[in-house]
Amino acid sequence: MADLIVKKVAPVYPPMGRKARIQGTVVLRVEIGKSGNVESIQMVSGHPVLAPAAIEAVKQWEYKPYLLNGEPVDVETRVMVSFTLAGNPPAEGVVGDMPGGIPRDEEGGIISNVPAERGRPGVVRGSQAVMAGLLVSKVAPDYPVDAKQARIQGTVVMKVIVDKEGNVANIQLISGHPLLAPAAIDALKQWKYRPYLLNGMPVEIETQVQVTFTLAS
Repeated sequence: MADLIVKKVAPVYPPMGRKARIQGTVVLRVEIGKSGNVESIQMVSGHPVLAPAAIEAVKQWEYKPYLLNGEPVDVETRVMVSFTLAGNPPAEGVVGDMPGGIPRDEEGGIISNVPAERGRPGVVRGSQAVMAGLLVSKVAPDYPVDAKQARIQGTVVMKVIVDKEGNVANIQLISGHPLLAPAAIDALKQWKYRPYLLNGMPVEIETQVQVTFTLAS
């Protein structure tokens, strides 16, 4: 459905949500009529303060008709609209204070069905929420001794490529303390996902993973 969209309206960040520093993703089930207009919207999940703005925006989206055997048909898909405030790690397809704030949709939670990086054509991008649902095994990092002694805490953010078998094929550090990052990367290498299927076929997928280190008080 992302390839068929012809008009996309960005949501307005609710003032109450901004004031209360509320962030998150609103997931909507959308029915698109034969003409390509949004016929109905049902909220699947999301914060109640953010949901009305997401729904109001998606109501105005327009698609090219979906053709089956050459005939337009009604179609149901999912739309994910994420709200992120300034001062937080940037993410694809968010609205609010981040640059590039147009939400993107794709059935099954794909954020962008375009090549993720040169040299890896066909890699799609997936949200952290979608990939969390595919996680089979997760290895916790060992807290580095030097970092623990220095009382260093924080979050390590990494860009990850998961291959067609669900293995972590590539990791790139985005941000994080240099004493914490190696432990996070070593642990993440051992994570295992279920293959992500697009049109019934396994595909490579790019996502972000955050690993947080917190010391006992």
